[in-house]
Amino acid sequence: MNIRSRKCAIVCGLAAVVGLYATAAWRVELLRSQPSSAAICAWAHCVPHSATLSAVR
Repeated sequence: MNIRSRKCAIVCGLAAVVGLYATAAWRVELLRSQPSSAAICAWAHCVPHSATLSAVR
């Protein structure tokens, strides 16, 4: 592997890591900015957001 292809591999790897990080940050921001009424689960098998660990069991 010569120096040019090694640099290209490093740049592509860094671009992939930055892309994954940006995608995760965007998804978190979408979840954070949605209204709280959209986060309420209407089905019986869902755990309430204010549940303690004993309620989850």
